[in-house]
Amino acid sequence: MKSILRWISRRPKLSLLLAAIAWLLITPIIIVTRTYFIVHSGDSPSAYPLAAPEVEEQTEGFTCGVHALHTLYRAYGLDPSEERVRWRLGVDTKAVCWLGDSTGALHPDLFMVLGQDHFAVEELDPIRAESWDQILDHLAERHLAVFLIKRRENGNLHWVTVGAGSQKEIQVYDSLHPEPYLEGEDFLREHVISALLVQPELDRKRGLTASFRDHWDGFQELRAASARIK
Repeated sequence: MKSILRWISRRPKLSLLLAAIAWLLITPIIIVTRTYFIVHSGDSPSAYPLAAPEVEEQTEGFTCGVHALHTLYRAYGLDPSEERVRWRLGVDTKAVCWLGDSTGALHPDLFMVLGQDHFAVEELDPIRAESWDQILDHLAERHLAVFLIKRRENGNLHWVTVGAGSQKEIQVYDSLHPEPYLEGEDFLREHVISALLVQPELDRKRGLTASFRDHWDGFQELRAASARIK
């Protein structure tokens, strides 16, 4: 032990770098494994929504991702409380331990939880010309989407659920609005940071390896979203 402490004291910068790398490697392993083994119902979603999405009022500042998934799950016949969605998303845990406002749902956890519950996620770049038509086609098949948006009111990042609207508009189910509202293509270009098309994939493997892969895919989309914000 003394030799280890001596080595650290002689190389403080290198020690800090190695500690940071270890933290980056170990944290995802802890998150994925504890979430995978947590007890939840394990029910499968219906092949298509059984009911129209319902807006769930948000009363806490960092739970928009929870409410977005609750809306999605209920539409597909799942009980979010039985699936322990909030705990599994980890929204109450700080993403950065020294930043008090770093709670909330992040892409890696969102992808992981959806994958564990037999949902497939396809991420689209909102800026690409063909993305709008892909979204409309997906919604026309009665499936739903989850968007990370910049709110018009203050520019804050916010998760919402999206369903089919009129022929050229989408219906947004927003936990900060009591009623759904319609948006057009300009909304995608100007306010959407991540567009995630979600649909059940009932034969999807839910093993631990699959959860790590979903978490990694979410991390890749998180990086892409960060670049779009900049």
